[in-house]
Amino acid sequence: MDIKLDRSSTSSENDFSAYANEKLGRYFSHYPFVQSVQLYLRAKKHATKKVKINVRLKGKAIFAEAKGLRHHDALENALQKLEIQLQKYKGKRYKAA
Repeated sequence: MDIKLDRSSTSSENDFSAYANEKLGRYFSHYPFVQSVQLYLRAKKHATKKVKINVRLKGKAIFAEAKGLRHHDALENALQKLEIQLQKYKGKRYKAA
């Protein structure tokens, strides 16, 4: 699984970069059908932070977007939204026989 982090600002957000890579790697390790993850951040000039996550699955791509006061909060909110979508995908694709 590939994790790519894109942001429009080149500020010192190395702590968030490490946090996001660890969080996404740990979160998506439970789903073997995830091929790649792309994370986009809104620049830090805005009052509310926005995180967009694109996840490429086998045969499908899903997307979640969330806002928060900090990028950490927005990431948590986006992961909650993705959890619902991944459970639906897993239920449809990998039904118990």
